[in-house]
Amino acid sequence: MIRNGNYYLSISKRTKIAKKNNVNVLISIHANSSKNSKIFGLSTWVISKKRINSEINNLSKSNNIIYNIKALKNNKKHVLKKKIDLYLKLDTLKLRFKRVQKTGYILAKNIIKELKNTNSIYQINPKCANFGILKSPYFPSILIETGFISNKLEEKKLNNALYQKKLVNSIYLGLKKYYFKHHTKTK
Repeated sequence: MIRNGNYYLSISKRTKIAKKNNVNVLISIHANSSKNSKIFGLSTWVISKKRINSEINNLSKSNNIIYNIKALKNNKKHVLKKKIDLYLKLDTLKLRFKRVQKTGYILAKNIIKELKNTNSIYQINPKCANFGILKSPYFPSILIETGFISNKLEEKKLNNALYQKKLVNSIYLGLKKYYFKHHTKTK
């Protein structure tokens, strides 16, 4: 857990805390809202290609990867090894993002299978989004919208302790089944 109370923590701090604690996955759980009070249901979100490209660009700039690659193109005195190292860093970053997107999608699919037991599914497949919390190349991130508080029936369900336990248990079972399937050690 990133917080132990009801207080604001910036998105960048949340992902830094998760990275510092070597998490396997970051799950951000929310309640949705809409001007249309008839909309209802659960939805899950994973990192989009647009967000991946934006993060690669930001991380490349902050690590001077792109600048150094351009500088090497214009300066023949630099060793080829440095150029290869910079391209390797960029390609490694791209591969990390591809892995966390794929893993996040598979995890979200497993969670959706379990959340179907709540009879409140809005989306049957995870959607890709540009949300700030879905930005780390170090671990898969999933955003779960547990329902719409703007819908009176869902608001009532979301305030019900038994329903909350059902949601939490479904998320837990989805994660557990994924990790048992994909990370069991063979002897």
